[in-house]
Amino acid sequence: MPPTLSRALSVTVKRVLPAVAILVALGCSGDRPTLTEAPINDASSVQVAAGNAPQSALDVAISLPADLRGDAPVSARVSVANRSRATVVVPEWQLPSEDLEAAQFVVLRDGRPVSYAGPHIKRGASPAVAMIRVAPGVTFDYEIELSRAYDFSQNGRYTIEFVSRGANGGQVSLRSPLQAFVLGGRGASLTTVGPSAFVGPNSAASITALAALLSYTACTTTQKQQLVTAVASAATYAAQAKSYMVANQLGARYTKWFGTVSTANASKVTANFSAIDNAFATKPITVDCGCKKTYFAYVYPSQPYKIYVCKAFWSARNTGTDSRAGTLVHEMSHFTAVAGTNDWAYGQSAAASLAISNILRAISNADNHEYFAENTPVLP
Repeated sequence: MPPTLSRALSVTVKRVLPAVAILVALGCSGDRPTLTEAPINDASSVQVAAGNAPQSALDVAISLPADLRGDAPVSARVSVANRSRATVVVPEWQLPSEDLEAAQFVVLRDGRPVSYAGPHIKRGASPAVAMIRVAPGVTFDYEIELSRAYDFSQNGRYTIEFVSRGANGGQVSLRSPLQAFVLGGRGASLTTVGPSAFVGPNSAASITALAALLSYTACTTTQKQQLVTAVASAATYAAQAKSYMVANQLGARYTKWFGTVSTANASKVTANFSAIDNAFATKPITVDCGCKKTYFAYVYPSQPYKIYVCKAFWSARNTGTDSRAGTLVHEMSHFTAVAGTNDWAYGQSAAASLAISNILRAISNADNHEYFAENTPVLP
């Protein structure tokens, strides 16, 4: 699982989920879900289509002290209850996560948004594939340390609500009432923990140079060899994407992933790929192979240039759609010191649709940058 988060630390993850699996939430009221595979075939079940559950199907509530003092972590209990008479089936990733694997909370301090600092997961093209079956009358409680993913270092009046959206950032699926609380006696700063950035020169100019200069954690000899090839290919992708943008002859390849051409938007995309190219060519890169989750990879955006690769990364091809090289471009784009991209949509279909429906999000979406760089199938 991803390393522990604390305070204003941020993680961005490229994730893929396995083929459709229906999971049954077992246990008595108050338990967290215990999952086992089982078919959903009874007529009383409310199947949640496309990850957009009706808000009335499940009740979500947040509870935490109204007044918190000192520098202790900020934690809350989040309860999800099925008050209806029918079984509700909901995507697992829309329910609260004690690993804080999504931006599921809206936090305000004195009326101003507090930035989310938890994982931004890159899912596969069909994210809502692992489903939880919640029986009538069952309540699940989650103890979540919110300060692992949100900055509570400052005193003030806070409000928080749980807001889980449908697939690819769609309409609100589950939402809690607003909960208010006060923080006081916070220190001037709180220690941030997590993986440290590695420093030192790095060049993606050649495979030989990469083999000597890349740093690794928990990687086998074979994995190191594969990573040298993948990083070299990612550097090539980035350089080619930058060259395309600098030439300013923007054709179908650009409009497919970034929408109608405008000077301002094209300049932003050019700057993004220039920064990605520069990062692969000149910055230190460390790859950690210790992740055992089904994700492709993840990073801490505030801690360049370390990339954690996971199970799906190793089963991917070196180049092409959702490849190892493309994954590395995706993750590199997330670093705030590079392009600071987000995860507004996942998969080629959703990314292409985003370029039509919301260009501003498309030009800041990591998958759009990845698919533009991979350019599969090839577009001019």
